[in-house]
Amino acid sequence: MIAALLVVLLLEPPPHATATLETVMRAHADRAGAAYAASAASARELRTKVNAFCEAPDEARLAEARTAWARARRDYGRTEVFRFGEGPIDARRGGVETFVNAWPVDESYIEGEPGTGTGVIADRARYPVLARAAIRQLNQRGGETNVCTGWHAIEFMLWGRDTSAAGPGARPAADFVDGAVRDADRRREYLREITELLCEDLARVADAWQPGDGSYRARFLADPTSAARRMLVGPTLLAGFEMSGERLAVALETRDQEEEHSCFSDTTDADFKSNMRGIESVLRGNGADGLIALVREADAARADALAAALDAASQAVDAIPAPFDAAIRSPDGSPRRIALERALAALEALADRLTDASKSLGVALPTEPQG
Repeated sequence: MIAALLVVLLLEPPPHATATLETVMRAHADRAGAAYAASAASARELRTKVNAFCEAPDEARLAEARTAWARARRDYGRTEVFRFGEGPIDARRGGVETFVNAWPVDESYIEGEPGTGTGVIADRARYPVLARAAIRQLNQRGGETNVCTGWHAIEFMLWGRDTSAAGPGARPAADFVDGAVRDADRRREYLREITELLCEDLARVADAWQPGDGSYRARFLADPTSAARRMLVGPTLLAGFEMSGERLAVALETRDQEEEHSCFSDTTDADFKSNMRGIESVLRGNGADGLIALVREADAARADALAAALDAASQAVDAIPAPFDAAIRSPDGSPRRIALERALAALEALADRLTDASKSLGVALPTEPQG
């Protein structure tokens, strides 16, 4: 049934059709390639700022590195809609997502409290080498929160522990100045290495989405049945499992700052909003080449319901207040908490409409990541 329906959508659209599976697939691949290329480029800009800071650590250069991290993080957020489909970011073999975006982070694994001599940075006997290959081997060793690579490890190095209820972490530039504190040289080396690792991983994913024989893009376009499922599973699980469940529901229930996605920089609200921009790009596209248009060719009512749910979710996510950690600690019934609850409900509703819309294309979707 699914194969027959997809063949019809691919090869024999009705006379009034403005979307076919082939056009939507190619547009999706173009978007993924462009999104990852933009993310890789802004990561390289972050690397430039990090290297400049490590060459001559001061507060001005630290501020520039933080700004570059936040900009690059927004670009990456728009790519998360391409997750969950066994693509180059999260394939069971060769995927790099756990090196790029794993969280939550037990910061003590990276750097123990001052004076303890523990953590990857301070424990020179246990971790004598901070080369990239060694750091990659240490990521999540001994536990899922033992994260030492990716966005949030870099975030911790730039901001430090967030011990304030009123703002983000406030690591001083002096932490990287020889003679000012212990292990400054190791902090500089570690920060440079993990930033370079991030650039390597994002470049690999960006390259996989570019045209070329043997590329992931080529394999994606060669299998319409698989491509339809992969295009739909990304926004569905991002909205319904990751954003609403892992990142919102748990934080709302526990009121725990440790459950905040970007907890060191207090930029979690920006994470949600950039994720939403990615979902919009895939579902709306440029009109005729988005997933909503493809659904419309099979079932106009389901397409209308999906479009309405997308509009509602976009508005609710854009209303997520900052800082996120203060909002989750707000009293029940307060405006900030209500805004978070509305975003949670709207994201769940969007995932439900996506699951329902996928049936019009003969595609069955999981409710959580597989494997």
